[in-house]
Amino acid sequence: MVMMIKSLRPGIDMPEDENANAEGHYAQGNYEEAVSAWEKAESAGARSFALFYKKGIALRKLGRYDEAAAALEKALLLDSKNADAWRAHAMACSQMDRNDEAVSSCKKALALDPCNARTWIVRGFALHRLGQYEKAVESYARAIELNPLGGDGRRAWNNRGAALDNLQRHEEAIESYEEALMIDPFDIYAWNNKGVALGVLSRHEEAISCFLKAIEIEPEYATAWKNLGLAYQSLHRDHEAKEAFFRAKELGL
Repeated sequence: MVMMIKSLRPGIDMPEDENANAEGHYAQGNYEEAVSAWEKAESAGARSFALFYKKGIALRKLGRYDEAAAALEKALLLDSKNADAWRAHAMACSQMDRNDEAVSSCKKALALDPCNARTWIVRGFALHRLGQYEKAVESYARAIELNPLGGDGRRAWNNRGAALDNLQRHEEAIESYEEALMIDPFDIYAWNNKGVALGVLSRHEEAISCFLKAIEIEPEYATAWKNLGLAYQSLHRDHEAKEAFFRAKELGL
């Protein structure tokens, strides 16, 4: 999808005091205040890549994804060679289910920086949302090649498992979740996902152990409570199933 944006004037820096005010709020995580300061500067005629890029990041952190994408598009008009901005734009688009745009922005980011594991993860997520699971697996695998450990590695292994589950390749999915859990044994999503894959394979006792582990780490994880109930139900442990479903309902699921 082609972005239709009015052209901008060449970059105009913000007055130093306003820039310092916005930067200070941004550094402290006060994103609402930072966005407000940048909007005042923009109204006064300020135009720069840094303004639009950081404003876009702040808006994305606030969950204002449409505004974030628009700010990042302005940044990219001023510097179309910034891989981080293309990736940030892809992330904002993906959050709004504009996944074709997300894939396109990732392609541009990877043309500039092909060895960024996080961009491959974002691309995989967008492809996953589009139902292109084989391509998603390939994208996550590339991210793992580049960075098999740390936060990005954990995320890539977990997401690869989810894509493999969608391809009915559950044994491989379980191996992927186990890799994620080797990196972070407290990853509630990997524990839950492993449990789901085990359940599909009728390994319900093992699945129960996974859901209980996720709940031990995060007692208010409603999805794990519901899945625990389904696993108990599969074993005709109806009283325990009822209790788990009740807890899931209490937590809003």
